[in-house]
Amino acid sequence: MAILLIVSVQIFADWPQFLGVGREGRSAEQGLTADLSSTKTLWMHPRGESYSAPSVSGNRLIHHARFQSTEKVECLDATTGALLWSDGIPVTYRDRFGYLNGPRASPSIDGDRVYALGVQGALSCYQLQDGKLLWRRQLVNEFGVSMEFFGFAGSPLVEGGLVVVNLGMKKCVAAFDKLTGETKWVSGDQWGRSYASPVAAAMHGRRVLLVFAGGESNPPVGGLLCLDPSSGKILDRFAWRSPRHASANASTPVVSGNRVFISSSYDVGGVMLEVLPDFTFKEVYRTKAYASHWATPILVDGHLYGFANNKLVCMEWATGKRVWRTVPKLEGASAADASEGAGRGADRYRPPPGEGGFGIGSLIYADGRFLCLGENGLLAWLELSPDGCTILSAVRLFKADQSWTGPVLSGGRAYIGQNLPDGKHAARLICLDLNKESGDGE
Repeated sequence: MAILLIVSVQIFADWPQFLGVGREGRSAEQGLTADLSSTKTLWMHPRGESYSAPSVSGNRLIHHARFQSTEKVECLDATTGALLWSDGIPVTYRDRFGYLNGPRASPSIDGDRVYALGVQGALSCYQLQDGKLLWRRQLVNEFGVSMEFFGFAGSPLVEGGLVVVNLGMKKCVAAFDKLTGETKWVSGDQWGRSYASPVAAAMHGRRVLLVFAGGESNPPVGGLLCLDPSSGKILDRFAWRSPRHASANASTPVVSGNRVFISSSYDVGGVMLEVLPDFTFKEVYRTKAYASHWATPILVDGHLYGFANNKLVCMEWATGKRVWRTVPKLEGASAADASEGAGRGADRYRPPPGEGGFGIGSLIYADGRFLCLGENGLLAWLELSPDGCTILSAVRLFKADQSWTGPVLSGGRAYIGQNLPDGKHAARLICLDLNKESGDGE
């Protein structure tokens, strides 16, 4: 007699930098609950002013936020939320468009070191264990760059022995020794600092840096740079930028093999580029199927999924053809309300008409499905395929705007930034238990 043994597999993984390992928006975690109605809030932590996503390595979480006139880099216990260490940096930055005045860039954890870039250009290196400051560079003062539209927003990239930053103005990209903070090279270009984060990739047997540049300039200019990380030499550039002055490139490049997809909003769209063996760009296609405001789309099984403003899009990677486009809504279906209390099971919640949408959402991919955070606090598991979009389960964590920071997943826990108050709570970082083995109990 054959016996069928079903084993629940759990795999946990770090989320050490913006968009996770490889900056692809994907996690190797498995064994996550698909039913968000059983989700428990494990802990909450004051958020301050921040658009920065936390980074997680092992049981340590790095949170970067502003409190009054101080920007704080905080290390929390990822399981309990207990504060392990903190460092403060005075800041005077004021957002000229009326948005939050805190950091935008996510910290990067590399081994026993943390690299954090503040909105006013303070690039700091800490010891992960105890928060000892190892070095700091004040990029605005040292390099004479301006704050441009949104201060410093691209997350620092650790590549080999370097920390790479999209510096801005005509200096464009800089690399620092990750151990000492010494300037290794500065790569000048006419394209300024964008909101997008640099990525690194292996192509044709060597590593390259890909920087999607383009911030405040008149006329507006920008595009994709391919650089040699050892020297900073620009191997090629491809212009791609909205003609509108008040625009910026913001979506991080998506890389697969020797191809790179970039996109920008404000009447631009997307373009697929192939990096040739001589490391020059060859245009493969242009498309209006997908244009990202800031959220980075995710590539899964030959299709790209992401929010183009409030519309969720599926695009064929090879051709740029739009497969479908939809505005996902709960349409009155029940969702859980986990807005109250650590350690509670979620109550059932039915959104009133017009409250079941995600707006401009952010996606990450894990355990064979997509975790989606809407800009108003609605969290959902989505099943996305070329056949369409299905909402598997949903939970309203809060009702507050500007939740533009993508979710972070590590250790069977999701970390969600509520960036604005909601009438019940001040801005906060929320830790949710997504561990399937935790069960549904109170």
